[in-house]
Parts: sequence; C-alpha cells; structure tokens
Amino acid sequence: MKIAVIYASVGGTTRECAELLKKELKIHDVELFDLSERDPDLSKYDTIVIGFPIRMGKAMKKARNYMKTHLEDLRKSRVAYYICCGFVDCFDEYAEKTIPDVLYERAVAISCLGGSLEPSRFKGLDKLVVKAVRAEILGGGENGEQRKDMSLPTIMDENISQFADKIRCVQ
Repeated sequence: MKIAVIYASVGGTTRECAELLKKELKIHDVELFDLSERDPDLSKYDTIVIGFPIRMGKAMKKARNYMKTHLEDLRKSRVAYYICCGFVDCFDEYAEKTIPDVLYERAVAISCLGGSLEPSRFKGLDKLVVKAVRAEILGGGENGEQRKDMSLPTIMDENISQFADKIRCVQ
C-alpha cells in the first residue's frame, strides 16, 4: 500500500508523530509531507493520512485550508486523520469541529496521538502560552503543587500503534 502522511506542525510534535507512524507502517511505502513545504499529488496514494496540531482549541490554519482546498479529492480517497493536542479529553470536540462532515463520516480512522508542552519546541507567543499552561498543570493546585486532575501531555505510543493498525486494515 502506498501511503501519504501529510502534516502541519508548530512545535514538531505532529512531525514526530508522522515519523513514528511511518515506522509503524514500515512494510508499506510511506511518504511524509510537511504542508509548509509541499503539496503532494494525492492520486498517487492508496491511503492519505492527515495530521495536525490543535492550538487554542483550533486546528492549525494550514491543515484547515488544506482540507477545504482538497475536499473533493479527499472525499474520493481512503483517508485517516490524527490530531496532536495537550487536552485529550477534548479530542472528539476538536475532531468534529475541524474535519469537514463529509470527510469525517468516511474516515478510516481518527485518533489523538498525544501532545507536548515542552517550551523549547516553540517560539514567540506559542512559547509563552506553552509555559503558562505547563505552569498551571505543574503548580496550579491550591498550594502550588501539581494538579491531580491534570498531567503533562505526551506522545501516546499505544495510540500510534492502534492508529497504524486501522490504516493497515484494508476494507
């Protein structure tokens, strides 16, 4: 199977997940495409995977625009989506809000692969926001202790493996 993994990334987590997914799908012909670099010819692939991060409750604009611009081609293709976000409990809301209905309904798989709040991965305003969110999680309790209801997000290897299994399953 020939697979295109198309992703948009701010801090590198979505790119890292694309690379881990490629390793999971190693028996297939997998090509990675960063949306900030090039736009692949979708007709060359049996399966298209689109990955994007969530920032401030919204998918990265490049990913949203890509899905709108290529809606008809994606609608005719075998497509899976992954989201990288720090708040996994909001994943369903993010997916439903971001992926157009016609694509959402036909998706082979939609998954959250985790996230990262590592300030060194970001620049400018993104870095400040990440630091603030991280501080709230690590020291936001009543007495400055780590919040018991939250933990720092990480890439979820098990979710990547399960996502790859769904992509491999040709129906």
